[in-house]
Amino acid sequence: MKKVAGWVWFLGGVMFFMTLVGFGDQAAFAAPEKVFKWKYQQHRIAAEPGMAYYKDFFEKKLPEMSAGRLQIKMYWSGDLVKSTEALDAAKTGMVEIIGMPSIYFKGVIPESSIEYGLPFGIQNPQEMYNFMLGEKLQGLFGGWKAIDFMRKIYAKHGLFYLVGGVDCWPAAYMFTKPINSIADIKGKKVRASGNMITWIEKLGGQGVFIPGEEVYTALQTGALHGVTWGSGMGMYSMKFHEVCKYFLNPPLMPVNHMSVLVNQKAWDSLTPDLKAMLEFGFIKAGLDMTNHQNFTGEQWSLNEMQKKHKVTINTLTGEDLKAAKKAAYAIWDEEAKKSPGCAELVQKIRDFMKTMGHMD
Repeated sequence: MKKVAGWVWFLGGVMFFMTLVGFGDQAAFAAPEKVFKWKYQQHRIAAEPGMAYYKDFFEKKLPEMSAGRLQIKMYWSGDLVKSTEALDAAKTGMVEIIGMPSIYFKGVIPESSIEYGLPFGIQNPQEMYNFMLGEKLQGLFGGWKAIDFMRKIYAKHGLFYLVGGVDCWPAAYMFTKPINSIADIKGKKVRASGNMITWIEKLGGQGVFIPGEEVYTALQTGALHGVTWGSGMGMYSMKFHEVCKYFLNPPLMPVNHMSVLVNQKAWDSLTPDLKAMLEFGFIKAGLDMTNHQNFTGEQWSLNEMQKKHKVTINTLTGEDLKAAKKAAYAIWDEEAKKSPGCAELVQKIRDFMKTMGHMD
């Protein structure tokens, strides 16, 4: 009995000691939570002021929110891959996330050209947000939630469409000569891309795509007569106002936007709370970028260009505006014919525009 009692006291002492040093705590035996280290490539450059919002999210807020479990390093345009190669990089997992204007993908995903924005399409960032993310609310319009449609499209390519319709900007033209009527576009050689090239060509101009670093000199020497690089804010940052003194209103593309795509396998590996952090973080940073730099900054940049650099704003009105819209809506019809998905997406945009009173 004494031996048994001795063993009881001995085992009790061991258990007490283990409790004191923490071995009795089940958490001490729990496996450490997995840490995800990802790469994210943006289409922009670090010099853009509004990128401070993305830097703040990735460098400060996300590490704090996730307790270090999700660490994402942001890379700038061309740092890891060329923008034209970003889609493949995300599909293969070379880069876990990309944030790109979807116009880059139009050769592979025809719907992406429409998703990016149609000429004289959705009119402002609030409407784009509603079109992409808006739920159906009782007694109120809504429920388009086009992001669900786009998620099905991109899922076919091994990608999860995380966020769209929040980081938005307009796209307009600047010219070296005044555009007093739609006829003045005829014969002009203009640096543009996608449907903005198509529109110029429908009006008798010549659309060309050349790298941004070559545009200033081409405008200065007369090799180009016009350019689009976003709208006022983008072109001001590129100093095109020094060689282009005429800004054309209204912007052909009232709203373009960035699409955030995640490699599907990488997305599936995240826990639900990390997925939520990533989604809402991108929405917050995108809205900050839109409201501070891209739209408030738009008015500021136009004011700066007019007051300090003698830029004149030419505005299409009356029959000229009707002709401009007619050419634009013809592009809608052409885009709709490219695939059943394109037809469905164009119809969704038409329905939205009619609901908002922008189309008959």
